[in-house]
Amino acid sequence: MAIIENQALLNILYKFNPWWQSGIVPKEFLKEFKRKQYYTCTKAFQSELRRIVVMSGARRTGKTTIMYQMIDDLISAGVNPYNIIFFTFDHPVVRAANMEMVVDLYRNNVCGDSEFYVFIDEVQFDKNWTNYLKMLYDLNPTMRSVATGSASAAVEKGIRESGAGRWTVIKVPTLSFYEFCEIKGIKKNIPDVDVFSMHKMTSQEQTRIIIGLSDLQVHLMRYLQLGGFPELVNANDLTYAQRLLREDVLERAIKNDLPNVYEIRSVDELEKVFVYLCYNATNIINLETMSKEFENVSRPTIEKYIGYLESANIINISKSLNIQGKKALKQRNKIYIADNGIRSAVVLGANVQTDDAEMGYAMESTCFKHVLDYFGALNSLYEVGYIRSGKGEEIDIAVQYRGQPIQYIEAKYRGQSTIKDTNGIVVFGFHDTPGYVITKEVSDFGLSERKGTSLYRIPAVAFLYLIGKMG
Repeated sequence: MAIIENQALLNILYKFNPWWQSGIVPKEFLKEFKRKQYYTCTKAFQSELRRIVVMSGARRTGKTTIMYQMIDDLISAGVNPYNIIFFTFDHPVVRAANMEMVVDLYRNNVCGDSEFYVFIDEVQFDKNWTNYLKMLYDLNPTMRSVATGSASAAVEKGIRESGAGRWTVIKVPTLSFYEFCEIKGIKKNIPDVDVFSMHKMTSQEQTRIIIGLSDLQVHLMRYLQLGGFPELVNANDLTYAQRLLREDVLERAIKNDLPNVYEIRSVDELEKVFVYLCYNATNIINLETMSKEFENVSRPTIEKYIGYLESANIINISKSLNIQGKKALKQRNKIYIADNGIRSAVVLGANVQTDDAEMGYAMESTCFKHVLDYFGALNSLYEVGYIRSGKGEEIDIAVQYRGQPIQYIEAKYRGQSTIKDTNGIVVFGFHDTPGYVITKEVSDFGLSERKGTSLYRIPAVAFLYLIGKMG
């Protein structure tokens, strides 16, 4: 780069790093609430087993805020502010410069110390980021780094190809219902409870917990409609909040982020596939049918587009799992929108409070998200999907570990949520591990038995709050 270009880039870096001049992280960059992933990242960042920490997740889930909170911690601990650099590849000049140029400019003009800290936002836009960070890591034994990426598949693929041993990847999903309540300042004096052991408690203990959470119903309705994006939790104008979601999350992710990471034939086709999935969320997807719906778009292309949308953390894919250790029939995937706020922002008239069908979609999607987030954070070997037999018996959400069943869940969010003897959770369930039935009414809870299968009914407001608190 020419001298003037170097100076222009250096000026941008000074704007990204106001602590170089003020010595503090501006208050507006920090949030009082700290997500659980902040603590996970901090622990990995400070570990004696030095790793490059990479946060992956959709846009606007709080990844950048976590980095600012970690930078604030470093300065509070006495680290020289000049020894900390933050930059983002969302900025076109930085994207044109590449990571090596940015870090070299910083090292030559701002900090020449051997101990320094590098924080990089939206790292996937630098095609060579893993190789450069690996080299920086190897050549600077006291350097530590944190990076974020919105295109998870691209980020994780780069990490796999660069070799193991240097990376810790932490998923940052949208807020759980528990976190949503915490940000709103709603505190509940509820003990730490393993929600999947509720059936072992006395009926009095169960009642105290569920009644203690019953007044959160109104907030659950808001959460299901608005979703779990931290910036929008306290938004009063739902229409404006949904417009921001469409513009900031969807427009940027679909029309900007993904085309810059992948070779996409047509952005319009990608957008149409996404809208189709929004209107068919929670259903089993038939790629042949989709191909016929979209003229001149082949099944392999649609399959690629679905993979791209998953990589941007916009959709979740639920795969068909084995039935009690037996090989499953060849099944198609179910698609969930990763956060119900996204779907509500796209599907016109999608009102969970007035439309029972919309409420059903929202609740099943939200339960799947919470189960996926919880078990995925515990161990990447957990599989979260659905079960369907050749006779059509189905379980909405199933968790398995190495093909063995862990937990079955049925989202029956409606009044008098009846479970029939032919329901999959009864047919394939167990006596010792109750299948969980998510109910609507706060009074609808407790353990029962059906044809030798144990079932535990639990209101959605309690299930979602407690599993989020566990996560």
